[in-house]
Amino acid sequence: MTKNTLRVLIVEDNPGDVGLVRAALEESTTSFEVDNVTSSQSCRRALQTDRYDIILLDYSLPGENGLDLLRSISGKRNVPPIIMLTGQGDELIAKDAIRNGASDYCAKGRIDSTTLSRAILEALEKARLEAEEERQREEADRRAVTDPLTGLYNRNYLADALEKECRRAKRYGSPLSCLLLDLDDFQVLNDKHGHLEGDSVLRQVAIAIGNSVREIDIAARYGGDEFCILAPETGLEGAMQLAERLRFAVAAMEVRAGSRSARITVSIGVFSPATMNQVRPTTLLDRSEAALRKAKLTGKNQVCDYTVPSATTA
Repeated sequence: MTKNTLRVLIVEDNPGDVGLVRAALEESTTSFEVDNVTSSQSCRRALQTDRYDIILLDYSLPGENGLDLLRSISGKRNVPPIIMLTGQGDELIAKDAIRNGASDYCAKGRIDSTTLSRAILEALEKARLEAEEERQREEADRRAVTDPLTGLYNRNYLADALEKECRRAKRYGSPLSCLLLDLDDFQVLNDKHGHLEGDSVLRQVAIAIGNSVREIDIAARYGGDEFCILAPETGLEGAMQLAERLRFAVAAMEVRAGSRSARITVSIGVFSPATMNQVRPTTLLDRSEAALRKAKLTGKNQVCDYTVPSATTA
């Protein structure tokens, strides 16, 4: 099979009709490799084991008909474009096929090499355009919630995640923790090496953060050289362990700043609500920030958790 050969799966139980379709494809200037199965069940098996560029699907199949099969597989992952093969006078079936995901339909009585080849190539082009549109939508969605410099989530996404995770924690009574991480003496590095090198350091730190958090954690750039990690299903002990893991991961890095390598450290503030009335986005952020200030003021390169001031009751 050459690189430009298209793989076709004919789902048809009538040998005469299979021969008609094969003959039309063989006469085409496009190169086709053709397989044939005779039922819906065998079609599903073929799609699990092989990759096809196009399916030519007959309506009249033993057991489950082609339209029912189309409804069940159309749009699923690894299912190629589908062209429904119909008999003469089956216009209503053809319209149902289009409504249920078929790219096109061909009446078997009017099949010839030109008609069938054109239908296949147009179906493939339509599928390519739809896939590209979907890719662009996904990319736009990703950019809308991603910080362009670091690749972590942005502050808008973090705000939505805080609301969502607070609601979920209250509903199920589950723990939730918030960590604020700030690079130590980052302004000194920026002043010495310039903002471009500073941006490079931020990207390197973001990679270390991304490699250290769990899949369920939400890591975002909070602003400037501050990062926020929201840790669902995590109490204070687990949050402190996560923070220490983050602190160590950054301290162990040898980042590039200008023509030299440099070491950088971070301070981290941690807050884990002790009661459900503390599970609010503003409370999580404010108390994580208070813990971060304490870490900065008492020596940097350390993790501090929030402690309730003696004059208040929280």
